[in-house]
Amino acid sequence: MSKKAICLLSDGLDSPVATFLLEKTGIEVIGINFNNNPFVGLREKSNHNNSPKDESSERNSKQIKNIAQTLLDTFKKQEKFTLYRMPHGEDLRQIIEQSKDNKITCVLCKRLMLRKAKFVATKLKADIIATGDILGEQASQTIDNLQVIQEVLKDIQLIRPNLGLNKEEVIEIARKIGTYQFSELAAKFTCLAVPNKPATVVSLDRVEKAEQKLEIEDMVKSSWNQVEKFTFRK
Repeated sequence: MSKKAICLLSDGLDSPVATFLLEKTGIEVIGINFNNNPFVGLREKSNHNNSPKDESSERNSKQIKNIAQTLLDTFKKQEKFTLYRMPHGEDLRQIIEQSKDNKITCVLCKRLMLRKAKFVATKLKADIIATGDILGEQASQTIDNLQVIQEVLKDIQLIRPNLGLNKEEVIEIARKIGTYQFSELAAKFTCLAVPNKPATVVSLDRVEKAEQKLEIEDMVKSSWNQVEKFTFRK
């Protein structure tokens, strides 16, 4: 395979489908999953005062491994699939506490994820970064915010395989490839760091001003130093 992509892979519906669609094109896919613990909790109890629970991290780890193996079983080209699991929760805490602009937390979080993915891509000599974004599904996925988020990847190609799909189409593919059952369980949980009223239109200046208060380079390198690597085979 001539091309290699780092795919942001969560236990939600969208990113497994994006990874599946990209592998179908003949591009080698490598997964990167971000562990947001302790900012993961049940939807009906979602608030910033929830007590951190190690079981949230364990549940997510099990789910993402199930998804990775299920994806591999659907792959047409690859006989193995590598997944990197990277800590992200403490960095998310710093974003909340230090940026002082909670309405753009999700945009700052996504930009940091892409920076970490880019670091991994450089290490693994990958050409592409891929995400499961669906246009307008979340506040961070408006046209304006997607543009601001992708500014951190000026020198590497970004692909969003799901961008032209609607939710029903994504669900249909997820059912077909077998990841839906795991993502359905994940849907009971939510990110506790999401603000009540996230900004849907964010300027690059506003984001960069908030990022000046963060030790971004240290965050990226620290996460890489703590990364877990899993290899799945058919």
